[in-house]
Amino acid sequence: MSRDRFDLALTRRRFLELVAASAAFTAAGCDLGSRPLPAYPFTLGVASGDPLADRVVLWTRLAPDPLAAGGAGGMTPEPYTVFWEVAHDEAFRSLARAGSAVADASLAHSVHVDVNGLEPDRWYFYRFHAGGHVSPIGRTRTMPARDAAPALLRFASASCQNYKEGFYTAYAAMVQEDLDLVTFLGDYIYESGGSGPVRAHDGPRIQDLAGYRNRYALYKGDANLAAMHARCPWIVTWDDHEVANNYAGLLADENGPDNAQPPEFFPQLRAAGYQAWYEHQPVRLLPPKGGSFRIYRDLAFGDLAKLFVLDTRQYRTDQECGDALVPVCEGFPTEGGDMLGPAQESWLLNGIGASSSVWNVLAQQVVFSPTPIGPLRNFDQWDGYPLARQRIVDFLRAREPRNTVVLTGDIHAAGVGWVPGLTPGNPNTFSDPVASEFVATGISSDGVDEATANLITTLFQSYPHVQYFEAVTRGYTRHEVTRSEWRADIRFVETTLEETSPVFTAVSYVVENGNPVPQEA
Repeated sequence: MSRDRFDLALTRRRFLELVAASAAFTAAGCDLGSRPLPAYPFTLGVASGDPLADRVVLWTRLAPDPLAAGGAGGMTPEPYTVFWEVAHDEAFRSLARAGSAVADASLAHSVHVDVNGLEPDRWYFYRFHAGGHVSPIGRTRTMPARDAAPALLRFASASCQNYKEGFYTAYAAMVQEDLDLVTFLGDYIYESGGSGPVRAHDGPRIQDLAGYRNRYALYKGDANLAAMHARCPWIVTWDDHEVANNYAGLLADENGPDNAQPPEFFPQLRAAGYQAWYEHQPVRLLPPKGGSFRIYRDLAFGDLAKLFVLDTRQYRTDQECGDALVPVCEGFPTEGGDMLGPAQESWLLNGIGASSSVWNVLAQQVVFSPTPIGPLRNFDQWDGYPLARQRIVDFLRAREPRNTVVLTGDIHAAGVGWVPGLTPGNPNTFSDPVASEFVATGISSDGVDEATANLITTLFQSYPHVQYFEAVTRGYTRHEVTRSEWRADIRFVETTLEETSPVFTAVSYVVENGNPVPQEA
């Protein structure tokens, strides 16, 4: 974390004296001792995330030339002081906290300020200063206290925002919603090169840290995405494309170009992808060291909802039958197949077991429920790790009430259903509901063509646990959570070929407290 260099209990009067001093320094081309910058540095906007009852993480990155060669964003290698303010009002007349942080070249001149001493369940405004420049204003909030009993949580779940395949039209719609937070479920960037129907990636397929840094800079330069980050706090996890398609642990996709590289190449590439992810996300985590980076964590919205943020990429074993859509291979599944790894799985089950929240939420990446497509399986999903899934299902089966909700991304399709209790050795037994699952379609990433989507939809309609499936249209899922029910609205935009578009609710489902089967509203 960035170290604060001001006392967080700074009085308002003292801070105003410093602001006055700052104006004098700015007139001289300085900012409280900081060097001038060559151009406006806040080109990537601001963000906040991982809110707790008394604190929230504020993020920005200094990048006056965000796509400059080398990934440094146009900054020189020296560290730079960035000042920040948190206020009760948008005009910053009533300051709550203020301080400074060091933006260092080792982290691409990004800053992660964990602002503490805030009041629970309250909205705030924040901004940064550097080199005589002022950032956009962000809006953020704290969670209700752990022992509070909030009546309502409103948030959106989103995933899969391939820049070259469409505009971020969904965020232009989402920013109009009255949301407490956003959960982003992976594929924030895509590592590929090339162009799409409306815009292009900034270079070829990513091969190093500079490439990842510039790809994040390209994505974060999108006005709709930046506006949504500034609107409310985000809770973010990753999937595969933050590194490379369908990777598993330290293993590259067997059908991808990284598999042809020397053995040491992919672990180094993964480490670069993890570092760039940290540098560009508002997360309460220490910077990664080496090639491993624990990102699974939990957050609570009072006693209403406990969010368990999972990592289904870093600790998984290889996909036993490959990562293509193929029939079950001989010997599948083996006892060694694992999705979360022992430490994360133990943390998750212990956390759910100790939770007294009305709702327990798994914010994760790949489809959890069994969804065979005839004789074929997607072995990159939990269908490829059925014994690991069964351990979680068995644990949930024993809990009452059954108020676990699984949030999923990855497949560029919207889905609603319930998780069956399953029977060991028989993944086609769809009975004994233990949890609900809502799959958010992609923000902009392409789905399948309409004919294929219709075939899959017809098949899924024969499964009792799949209530809804749509793989053509882009958007997000809006969730409204109360103590008696969980409502999910599937929100679609009409097109991603324009930066703004009408948005509509395709369908809504409600899960009643104690009954994990979604009912169409």
